[in-house]
Amino acid sequence: MFETPRLIGRRAFLQTGGAAAGAVAAIGATSPAPKILNQQAGMKYRLLGNTGISLSEISLGGLVSVEAVIHYGIEKGVNCLHVSQNYLGGRSILTLGNVLKTKRDKVYVALKDDFEDIDPVLKKLNTDYVDFLMFNRHSAEAVADPRIVETFEKYKKAGKVRFAGLTMHANMKEATAAGLVTGRYTLVMPVLNQPSLESMDAELRLAREKGVGVMAMKSMKGVSGIEMETAYLKKVLANPAVTTVVKGIGSFEMFDAYAKAMNAVLTTAEDRTLYRYAQANRSRNCMLCGDCREVCPSDVDVPTILRSKDYYYDQVGDRETAFATWAEIPAARTGSAACRDCRKCEAACPNGIPIVDRLEAARSLFAAV
Repeated sequence: MFETPRLIGRRAFLQTGGAAAGAVAAIGATSPAPKILNQQAGMKYRLLGNTGISLSEISLGGLVSVEAVIHYGIEKGVNCLHVSQNYLGGRSILTLGNVLKTKRDKVYVALKDDFEDIDPVLKKLNTDYVDFLMFNRHSAEAVADPRIVETFEKYKKAGKVRFAGLTMHANMKEATAAGLVTGRYTLVMPVLNQPSLESMDAELRLAREKGVGVMAMKSMKGVSGIEMETAYLKKVLANPAVTTVVKGIGSFEMFDAYAKAMNAVLTTAEDRTLYRYAQANRSRNCMLCGDCREVCPSDVDVPTILRSKDYYYDQVGDRETAFATWAEIPAARTGSAACRDCRKCEAACPNGIPIVDRLEAARSLFAAV
């Protein structure tokens, strides 16, 4: 079934004590460490759960896709790329396909979404397989859907995927925890911006216990400026559960700044600044927790609506992804004037976000074009 390497439980480890430690030491002394794909000086790598694979602490995402920068990052030691066929109106996957013509043997590829037919997407990527097929699910029930197993096993048997991953854009805590306990996933990809990094502590600990890797996404949401971004990168990477941080990087200078931060330690002053900034800007920073939707009497898809708007305004003006995401929302679940009199979503929001105003702004934005 899914590739889930064996774990030594904490109790068994304590019971075996020094004998187990000695065995590990002996293995380490006689067996070379697994080779790290595309290992370069200056880049740092972390083991992906119990797979034996090491990923670069920085992975490149597809919402910002500059071919020259992707090549540059790989030359500097990046060995993991994440993409969806819908990013940038389909341009992102074609850009990555151009990169993979010459760099496929240097990187792991994580592809979001499952497909009835994966072959056309693989063709665009100029590869015959991807390393991680990232199932995009947004609830505890959805991550346990048995059809995920069927899809994964079909493609794995055909040699088209290696590992199953999970990404989600709502009900972050519940969906992540549910995914971890299924034993299906080698990699989970939660939102880990500042508020959610605080709230996801239990789930991150569970990921470590289960031997599952964590790819942090949307980590810079709500952080402004390169100094704040690089400080927060240090903070995310200070969490031992995090394997890699995926980020769309659009310039050589930005990549170099991230790489430099990766090799530095978060200072007390930086941590204090991040905390103060996060507290002052909580009402601007959605965690995609899903609490708002849980209390909505009309089942308005608040997380997806806000995410659509964020793609347009915050993801370097990515209109195509914004409108494609909005188009997936049934009209009956985009809200109405009745939201202004209800506001149950705002009462439930842990960050105090003015949700109704943002819903109205999103409807106006997408209706006007």
